[in-house]
Amino acid sequence: MKNQRLDFPRLRSGQAGQVMMVATILFLVVSVTIIFGMVGPILKQQKITSQMLLSRQSYFLAEAGIEDVVYRLQTGKLVSSNENLTLSGNTVTTVTTDTAEGKQIVAIGEVKETFRKVEVNLLLGTGIAFHYGVQIGQGGLEMSNSSKIIGNVYSSGNIIGTNSARIQGTAVVAGPTGIIDGMDIDGDAWSHTIRGISTVGGKATHSMLQNTTVTGNALADSISNCTIWGTAKYDTRSSCTVVGTVTTPNPDTFVSADILPLPISETQIDAWELEATSGGTLGSQTWSSGIRSMGPKKINGNLNMSGDAELVVTGTLWVTGDIKLSNTSKIRLDGGYGSSSGVVMAGIDESATMGYIEIVNSAQALGSGSLGSYIMLLSQKEGTGSDAIKTSNNSATAILYAGEGQIEISNSAALKEVTAYELEINNNAIVTYESGLANNHFSSGPGGGYDILSWKEIE
Repeated sequence: MKNQRLDFPRLRSGQAGQVMMVATILFLVVSVTIIFGMVGPILKQQKITSQMLLSRQSYFLAEAGIEDVVYRLQTGKLVSSNENLTLSGNTVTTVTTDTAEGKQIVAIGEVKETFRKVEVNLLLGTGIAFHYGVQIGQGGLEMSNSSKIIGNVYSSGNIIGTNSARIQGTAVVAGPTGIIDGMDIDGDAWSHTIRGISTVGGKATHSMLQNTTVTGNALADSISNCTIWGTAKYDTRSSCTVVGTVTTPNPDTFVSADILPLPISETQIDAWELEATSGGTLGSQTWSSGIRSMGPKKINGNLNMSGDAELVVTGTLWVTGDIKLSNTSKIRLDGGYGSSSGVVMAGIDESATMGYIEIVNSAQALGSGSLGSYIMLLSQKEGTGSDAIKTSNNSATAILYAGEGQIEISNSAALKEVTAYELEINNNAIVTYESGLANNHFSSGPGGGYDILSWKEIE
């Protein structure tokens, strides 16, 4: 059998070219498909990366806006409720609003229509609660000659009243031997002993109740020489008229009120001293006319104001010596304090001679003018051999504080709150407590003294 050769048909040159073209086109199509398949994810990743960069930029822009507002608040600079800040052609908008605790700042950063939002809540200053119109340490309270406290009184020492002295609120003397003597009290009374022709408009809670008229109910171990218009619970009774129901023996055991610390600590006073010193130190200041602005500042010496001199406090003041205001002189907080309060201190720790404060004639010590703003005059003078603070003759102040000394108030002087180791009020002087003092904030300067409560990104 012969071998046969298989011959394939030969392509003409034109046909070969067509095949090559088709192959090339197929190659290009495949290559383009592969390239686009690779480019798509790359472009998508690039877009994601770009978007992340814009997002980060807008976030940091919002942070910058927050920091700008917080800095201006802390340093007492002007801050509007709405602020716009431009950085590298991009804009951040901040909105600042007042809250019950201080302020809230919301910043919106925008970079090429990419937005991020940050919120900060600030606590305004140092919160110090004055829960009583008057709070006294173990030195006690003496009132005379129609002097009056409109508010509650809490004392770790005895409360003694003469010549129509009156407390238009509750009176409490803490401790196991506390005494209320000769006082007219419109509200409740609570002490170990009440005596001395006292009157109580509310409830009387005592171990010994003597020479007292009680409009409300009485609870005591023993009652004598008294009139009780409400109910009475007692163990022993002598020469006492009870109009209401009688329960004897007394089923309840008398418990004395706890001795409470005064509201401002030494640590807080030290902090205020540092605030004042941070603004620099001056020598003694004396003037009788014109207006001066000052603070934060340490005055290494005395501060004496008379005539129509006026001092505008722009930050915490610490006077190492004495402070004396007379005639129609005035000390007030700068308007930038808003509804927060400020401090002017006198004396140095553990000194029995430095730190005397005197406000006489028609001198005044005032807050910023906003509701809830008070100025506190604080003496560090120790001991009760002589006054730490004295105010008289129609002077008007806000808060007086002498935690280790004696305060004397007389001759129609008017105050908002008084705290002292020992206190004497006489000759028609009046302390009128305001409810805002129960949650008062002290600032280191106009708009200053903020602590950060929270700092977070929000939707």
